[in-house]
Amino acid sequence: MIGNRDIYLDRTKVNTFSLQLNHCGVQECTPGYSYSFDANSYHLIHFVLGGSGFLEINHRLINIHAGQAFYIPPGTPARYCASLETPWTYGWVGFYSNTSNPFIALLFENQNVITFKMPVEEVEKNLLSVIAVTDKRVSEYSQYNESDFDGEQFTAILKVSDSLKANSRMLDFFSDLLSFQVPDRKMRMEKDSLALRAKAFMDSHYHEPLKMYDIAASLNIHPNYLCAVFKKAYGQTPGDYLCSIRMAQAAMILKLTDYTVSMVAESLGYANPFRFSAAFKSFYGLSPSAYRKECQ
Repeated sequence: MIGNRDIYLDRTKVNTFSLQLNHCGVQECTPGYSYSFDANSYHLIHFVLGGSGFLEINHRLINIHAGQAFYIPPGTPARYCASLETPWTYGWVGFYSNTSNPFIALLFENQNVITFKMPVEEVEKNLLSVIAVTDKRVSEYSQYNESDFDGEQFTAILKVSDSLKANSRMLDFFSDLLSFQVPDRKMRMEKDSLALRAKAFMDSHYHEPLKMYDIAASLNIHPNYLCAVFKKAYGQTPGDYLCSIRMAQAAMILKLTDYTVSMVAESLGYANPFRFSAAFKSFYGLSPSAYRKECQ
């Protein structure tokens, strides 16, 4: 018998590691071409294949050039603009994933911009491979030229088989990216890390009415010891971390749905909607209703 077994994953981490393609493309921009949005519900990575431009995010203006990638998290407003002198060509991948997926943390290390180590031509080839699932012409190309694909030619993925194939090609691309970008030792499993296991438990159960005792009990340790090891590993208490992922999810639900505040509270493990509203206001400085109104 031959085979393998994925001991990196366990039941509590399956959702955390899930990645699903939303869209992918390549564009050769005109001088000064810009694009902006208030917020997306998905993760978005742009790979600059040539030229330069800038990214405006979190009240920062960042100059970016060929060989760099920039990341825009879900729910984050951003604007990016091509240089007037050397307008960029970039490719992008938008995908859905748990906000705590380790892929982003490993690749970007809490930054919005990185210089990627994978050769530019390989990055471009991988992006075109994903697009080629529905646009068979692209399979003949290893480099994008606007003259070959004039105008905007987006093709919708309508078949389950194509969706699986496009997603698998995206995952293969991301796997190679990590291999180039991240030292192998950083990607090894932290098998005995109580803090990591506590974090994984909260990532999977944040929508339940969790208490510190529940998290500690899942690891067979005392709540005080849990707080100590978690704060040493992540610089915050388990309660603060749990609150942060609940509030991030709450903000996204308020922006993208018309669910009542009570429904949002219940979906995040709060039995009392007033307690949820107080926590939300403390975190964002606005009540849930005011936050939704401002987003609209």
